[in-house]
Amino acid sequence: MENSRSWEGHIAMIVANILWGAMSPVAKAVMQEGVISGITLSALRIFGGTLLFLLASLLPSRITGDIPIDRRDLWKIFIASVIMISANQGLFILGISYTTPVDTAVMCTTTPVFTLILSAVFIGMPMTPLKVFGVVLGIGGALILSFYDSVSEIASNPLLGDALCLGAQLCAAIYYVSFLGIIRKYPPFTLMKWMFIFSSLTWVPCTVPWLLDADWGAVSSVSWWSVAYIAIFPTFIAYMLIPFSQKRLKPTVVSMYAYLQPVTAAILASLMGLAIFGLVKGMASLLIFAGVACVTSATSVSRSKV
Repeated sequence: MENSRSWEGHIAMIVANILWGAMSPVAKAVMQEGVISGITLSALRIFGGTLLFLLASLLPSRITGDIPIDRRDLWKIFIASVIMISANQGLFILGISYTTPVDTAVMCTTTPVFTLILSAVFIGMPMTPLKVFGVVLGIGGALILSFYDSVSEIASNPLLGDALCLGAQLCAAIYYVSFLGIIRKYPPFTLMKWMFIFSSLTWVPCTVPWLLDADWGAVSSVSWWSVAYIAIFPTFIAYMLIPFSQKRLKPTVVSMYAYLQPVTAAILASLMGLAIFGLVKGMASLLIFAGVACVTSATSVSRSKV
C-alpha cells in the first residue's frame, strides 16, 4: 500500500530508472572506444560496486540498516549473487556490446513477464487470460525487436546482443522467484553487500585475461568518468533506491517506472549519436510495454496485498 510519504518513493523510482536508462548509451560509448570490452566493463562495474558497498559498510548500522548474516544462508546468498549479479550484470553489459543501447533498455522492461512465467511454472501462480495475452505481446515484441535489426557500426550482432539482454532479465526473474525468502529476511544493504562480495570472488577472476589484455593507458578520461558513473550511480545508488521505494509504493507502481529506461536511453543515445530507432522498432517496443502493462495490471488485481 502507498503511504503518506509515497512521493519519496516516486522520486526514488524516477531517479533509479533514469540512472539505469542512461547506463546503456554510456556503456556503449565506452566500448565503442575500442579499449574496454564488454567483459572488462562488467568486471569493473561489479568490482567497483563491491568497493562502494564495503566502504558504506563502515558507516553506523543505524544508517545502512546492516545486520549480521546467518551462516546457514551464506550458500543461498552465494547462489543468488551468481544469478543476480554475475550472470545478470555480465550478460547485460555483454549484450550492450553487440546491440544498440535503446534495445538493451527496452529489454529491461521484460523482467515482469519472465517473473510471471516462472511463478506460474514453479510456484503455481494462476495464469489469467490477461496475463497470457500480456506474455504473448511481450515475447512477440521482443522477437520483432531482435530479428528486425541489421548489422551496423553500432550493433555488430543485434540478435546475439538482444538475446544476452533477455538472458539477463531471465536471471533477474529467477532471482525474484527463487530467493524470495532471503530477500524478505535481510535488509537491502546487507543482501546487496554480500551478493556483490561473492560476485567479485566468482565473476571478476574469470575476467582476468581480458583485464590484463586491455591497454589501460589508451583509455580516455571521458571513458574513465563513464566507468565511474556506471559503478556509482546505476549500480550502487540505484540498487539502494529500489528497496527504499518498495516500502512506499505498490509493487505494480514500482514495476511501471521501468518504462523510463528506454525513454532515457533513446534520448541520451540520440544526443550521443548512438540511436538507431525506426518505426518497426518503435512498434515492437510498444508491444513489449503493452505486454508488461497487461501482466502487472492483472497481477495487481489478483493479489489483494498489491
